[in-house]
Amino acid sequence: MLTLAALTRQPEYLLHPLHTAGPEDRVVDRAELVMPGERPARLAGTLLVCSPDTVDIGHAHGRLRHWADQGAAGLVLVAEAAPSPQRPLLEAARHAALPLLASGAPVAAWRRTLIPQVAEHRRQEADRHAARLARLLDYLDSDSSPAGDLLDWLARQLDAEVSLQRDSRISVPPSGRCLSAADSTFTSVHSLRDDDLLLTAHRHHPFSTADQDLLARSAMVLTTRRRTSVPAGGTLLAETLHAVHLAAFQALMTGHIESAQRILGPLLPYLLDTDDVQIAIVNCADTSRDEMLARVETLLSDTGLAVRCPAFDGHIVVVAPHRDPGLPEAPAVTALRRLVADRSRRLSLGISPTLPLQDTATGFALAYDAIAAARLSPTRAAVAPLNPGLLDALDLPAAQQWATVLLQPVLSHQLSTVALGLEFEVSAASRILGIHRNTLSRRIHTMLRATGLATDRTADRITLSLALQIHALHGPATAPHPTPTLAHLLAQPPVTDWAATALAPLGRERTDQRTTSSDTLARTLRTWADEDFRVDTTAQRLNLYPATVRGHVRTAEALLGWILLSNVPTGLLPDDKDAPGKQSGLRNLAVALQAGPGTPRTTLPDPTACCMSTSGRGHDKDPQCDTASPATA
Repeated sequence: MLTLAALTRQPEYLLHPLHTAGPEDRVVDRAELVMPGERPARLAGTLLVCSPDTVDIGHAHGRLRHWADQGAAGLVLVAEAAPSPQRPLLEAARHAALPLLASGAPVAAWRRTLIPQVAEHRRQEADRHAARLARLLDYLDSDSSPAGDLLDWLARQLDAEVSLQRDSRISVPPSGRCLSAADSTFTSVHSLRDDDLLLTAHRHHPFSTADQDLLARSAMVLTTRRRTSVPAGGTLLAETLHAVHLAAFQALMTGHIESAQRILGPLLPYLLDTDDVQIAIVNCADTSRDEMLARVETLLSDTGLAVRCPAFDGHIVVVAPHRDPGLPEAPAVTALRRLVADRSRRLSLGISPTLPLQDTATGFALAYDAIAAARLSPTRAAVAPLNPGLLDALDLPAAQQWATVLLQPVLSHQLSTVALGLEFEVSAASRILGIHRNTLSRRIHTMLRATGLATDRTADRITLSLALQIHALHGPATAPHPTPTLAHLLAQPPVTDWAATALAPLGRERTDQRTTSSDTLARTLRTWADEDFRVDTTAQRLNLYPATVRGHVRTAEALLGWILLSNVPTGLLPDDKDAPGKQSGLRNLAVALQAGPGTPRTTLPDPTACCMSTSGRGHDKDPQCDTASPATA
């Protein structure tokens, strides 16, 4: 991938750093020329280019902090002579942790030649990485070439010293960090599974994300070659092919469609040559997932991409192209229905509706939600409705307008990535997406702050999640419409009727009326929501044991059919045992408690209401504005 370090080594850019934000390299997706008085069209991954007088020194701290928070790759000051930035600008860059560079190339050269070259470099880097991964497959066969040939090939590809060393002979640093400040040596270390060997690479410039990926997958290849107890061929090759398939799937989940097509191209050239797909998730239950994966791959042939779910041990995820609009569903989905119809295996199949390929992450979340219904279905399969109950009850034009206004500051971001991070526990979502959990958490916090929501409250995350779900399923507002407050949106009869129906099971008769009566459950749920879904503070407020509160919430889960507190039944161990396992159930509960009958009434935060109350637009001011969070203020 194209990085700042790689760009500084290109002589035509005449770049040299004035300030770096640490030893980490930055990936550059694009470059944009910023003119005085203009705002960049997109910031995430963008290398911003401007003359030294473009940034107002008086507002430098705020502007550079905003650019850094939005994920800008760096700032380049352009001048025919080497620019000498004022000290406040340097201090602002250090404070914002934004790399600051100088370029001797003129503005005209950047506009006509260098910025288009950045886009071309990015494309070439993606093609090169895909070609390297394809070439790596040739080194799987230990009979065709010795391991030393692979190490020599890696050294040439990475311009580095590459070797295998024992654990006892090297101290393992964080991958890609500087080991020696004197000679600025960067080292990347990757362990071989089932062995005490380490694959190490040393060079004098940082390793990019693509370089790290190549080394990690090379360590996997070396591991499989050393497993002499496994016959050559089939299993070893299959494991590496699965790793390539997973890399393509994770590229789809993060919205990198072209990268996924390049990764998968040498193996399945036309599989992702489609506009629409369905996502299916096979829940293996007590069946061996590896055995079931082999059956799924044989069944699908080249009609779908099957991968082990990287977050949930019992799941197999299938990306099923749906090319023929005349068919009710993708051919791969039809084949999977036949597989799970055998009830003796206790399999179940959650299926998403047909969605654009770029909405793969949304399809995954919908398919996951459908698994619960599939377990109860006579066919052991269920399709998630395109309009789940809550979203179907909303006034569509008004809901689109509200979501568009709230998401306006972040519409250029990868919304589906953050949406998935809000739908699942962050550790699980990061494994699904193939990114570090800290990276995903940073993206979520950035979007929360940009939309005026607090980063430390579950209720604020529910508001953002609701807006993202509306935007994902219905798109942005397309026609002028008065912007409602969230409170007004949820007070309409279709939503209040939905809420009353959804909460009705709490009032049904049960055996143990002492601890789980309808009044007890309702009071616990409303207090739990009012305490921002914290079990400990809810227990203190109700004078109950925390275990009793958890018991009440789990009883409500069974009655309402929503995942509220219980962990997903796949062996995942979340960091916080009280953390909700699935956002969709919590989102439904919070909206139902606000829209349905009963007190105290839950009130979700709504930054758009504060904006409209000051501008005189829209409906009545939301009471949440009176206690706006620091992030909103």
